[in-house]
Amino acid sequence: MKKLLTIASAAAFASLATPAFAFDGTINFTGTISSVTCSLAAAGGTNVGSVTLPTVTQSSLKNPGDTAGTTQFSIKLSGCTGTATQASAWFESGPEINASGRILTTIAGANTDTLSIALYNMGSATPISIGQSTVASAPFTITSGSATLNYQAKYYAEKAVSAAGAVVGKVNYTIQYQ
Repeated sequence: MKKLLTIASAAAFASLATPAFAFDGTINFTGTISSVTCSLAAAGGTNVGSVTLPTVTQSSLKNPGDTAGTTQFSIKLSGCTGTATQASAWFESGPEINASGRILTTIAGANTDTLSIALYNMGSATPISIGQSTVASAPFTITSGSATLNYQAKYYAEKAVSAAGAVVGKVNYTIQYQ
């Protein structure tokens, strides 16, 4: 019995011992919590807006990389308080975004891999890479507590578009303050 108790005690103490590891380096993280608050109006709505792209023909989207239906939209900030002087929209990655950073769509209610919607900084020919930092949304100046963040949306042919009908897509966004 004494031998069994000794073995059990040794096993219990051995399980409490932690291996010694030497670390190779340290990573320090820094950040800022902003007290900035703004009211949002996206694409003419509240924080949830709608953008209607124009009707275009299938033939205008017959080659990969073709774009059509350029449509401007805005996210308006008002009543901003705090010390931030600039704001930008971070368009979030998620299941509705393809690997190239464009918005997946449905055509006539069916999923499609032929058509996406690309977002652009106003006046830029390079699409914003949604959810990626390679091409991000441009910052806009907050003046007197307000800012208007202007963007463009376009149909983007991933492949020759072979279906016709109503197109639907969505993207979530977060306002980032600097």
